[in-house]
Order: sequence, then C-alpha cells, then structure tokens
Amino acid sequence: MKNLTFIFVAAATLTSCSTVSSVLQNNLPFNSNFVVTQGSPAQTQLSAVGTGASLNQIVGVSNNVKEIRPSTATVSVTSGAQGMGVFKSVHVYLTSGQKEILIASRDQIADNIGTSLSLDVRSQIVDDVMKSGSSIQQRVVYVLKSAPTTDMNVKSSITFTSLPIQ
Repeated sequence: MKNLTFIFVAAATLTSCSTVSSVLQNNLPFNSNFVVTQGSPAQTQLSAVGTGASLNQIVGVSNNVKEIRPSTATVSVTSGAQGMGVFKSVHVYLTSGQKEILIASRDQIADNIGTSLSLDVRSQIVDDVMKSGSSIQQRVVYVLKSAPTTDMNVKSSITFTSLPIQ
C-alpha cells in the first residue's frame, strides 16, 4: 500500500510540474521599444531595430519547447502627442544573424486608430530563429503618412506560443 501511495504522489508531482511548465512556456512575450523622431519624413520607408533575447534568455528552457509561433502582435504609442494614425504601414520582422522573417504587418492604417494597433500575424514556426542562441532583434519597417509633430515612443510587442517537448 505504501508503494502504491508513493507512486501516486510521484506521478501527481511530475504531472503538476509538467502542467506548470507548459503554462509558463506557452506564452512567450517579446517586446521592443523605438523612437519615431519629430520631423521624420513622410511617405518614406523607415526602420528601427530593437534588441531582444533568445528563447534561452527569455525563459531559460529552449530545449523544452517546440513549434514556437507568433500568436499576437501589437504596436503602441507609449508617449507622444499623436497616435498610430500617423503611420501608413507597419511591418515587424524577427532577425537572428543572417535570417529575417516577417512576423506581422498592417497596411492602410486608419487616421483615427488610437494609440494601439493590432497587426496581422503570419502563423509560422520560428524555432530556428528563437532557438538560434544568438541575439534576436525586432526590426520594425514603417511608412508615415505625415511627419510627427513631437517625438513618439513606440512599443512593439509580439507574443509567441509553443508546445512542450515531452
């Protein structure tokens, strides 16, 4: 009877650890900040790069997850007098070494969109980039409708989902 109880407790402990690990690893945030300076030229393709961390640096468990995919992506103005309506288009790329992947984009942005914009996400597996071990960067390529009247601090956020390796 004691052996049966021990086996049950051991199995419950392992299952709960796996469940907690799965919950923690299922949503991986990746944020980057950049500044759109006052007077930036309109109708010109511009870009900004923000450095992030590899999956190992984000959660320390790259060997425990697979099928990492972007699930949501947003771009928000965190300070500045204008909202996202000043942008004509926004494209977010994930880069690592020589590899660059388009993660999300939005074209034809409405003038009155507000301070936050949800992007259209490309659902693709990005394990090779996220597990590369080298520094990962977000590159945001954008076109402005008009020159900003003040500096704008902008935050680009991507949430990735993954599956635990069993």
